[in-house]
Amino acid sequence: MNIIKNIFLIFVFFFLTLIVIEFLTRVILFFPTNYKVFFYGYNKNLKIEIVDLSKFQINVSDRNINLKDNHKSINVKKENLINAWVFGGSTSFGNNCNSSSSWAQEMQKKNDKIKIENFSFNGADSDQLISILDLNLQKKQSPEIIFWASKFNMSNILIKSNYRNKEILNYEFKETEKNKFFHSIKRVDKTLKSRLVSYKIIEEIIIRIFPNKNIYKTETLSDKDIKMMIENFKINTLDAIKISRAKGVREFYLVSLFSEIDFKDSQTPVKDKLYKEFLFQSQKNYPEFVKVIDLSHDLSKKNVNNFLCDAVHQTYEGNVLQATKINNFLLNNSYFFK
Repeated sequence: MNIIKNIFLIFVFFFLTLIVIEFLTRVILFFPTNYKVFFYGYNKNLKIEIVDLSKFQINVSDRNINLKDNHKSINVKKENLINAWVFGGSTSFGNNCNSSSSWAQEMQKKNDKIKIENFSFNGADSDQLISILDLNLQKKQSPEIIFWASKFNMSNILIKSNYRNKEILNYEFKETEKNKFFHSIKRVDKTLKSRLVSYKIIEEIIIRIFPNKNIYKTETLSDKDIKMMIENFKINTLDAIKISRAKGVREFYLVSLFSEIDFKDSQTPVKDKLYKEFLFQSQKNYPEFVKVIDLSHDLSKKNVNNFLCDAVHQTYEGNVLQATKINNFLLNNSYFFK
């Protein structure tokens, strides 16, 4: 009887401790997020997206929320300073190639009628950027313009065990299939993550301390992998467009920065072809809101070393060139400069 009693007490103690930890975790996260954190696990539509724990960039959102479209009702005053937000990875964050600049910084120098806030960071992908966008639109006054430059890190999801749109796409990438340990605890892991905020936080901490990315060996992607990778990017970008439109953003620019492949005469890879098809389809679907800035045209092969230091990162000259092209496009196509 004593053994049973001890086991029961241990179980009760463990259960109560878990409740306390979970409650405290939700209380702590309430301050950087919102009240919805208390309903996570009960409302199946709620998602918690953790971008950066060190900066408390955590977003709690309802993916099925009915967003009211405020785009047509905006009263814009052209004479005011135009606020613009930039979302991208290292190529938009800048400070690469021994350069202390970025295209966003150089564009700010060229146009004193615009105020740019850059939310880009190294390694950022659309899974993370949509969370940062949603989080800031909830907390701050919406900008007039958004530049969405999330092109180069789509492949990040190849080694993610739980990428943002996994349930929608119902697809497991080959790289994550190799992780046998993940598969062995897959069901338990999924259940805990769908119920416990504290479990998600602990998982994020472990991933950042022990990323163990070397266990994955990148292989040639299958056509299915490429298609699903683009589909994930599509869903995130369309979410970004819809959320921005509903929050009163006036113009949404899909920015396609140039890379080494754009200086070559080789055949366009399937990934880039699908990517560009989506960009221009989005512009067609939202003609008064979405515009595409494609910087991959009219590039001379002899200038590649002047503008790039590797396959994707721009030199100072490359950042200046991109800033010039983006600013010229803005001057010729934006409502605010007509």
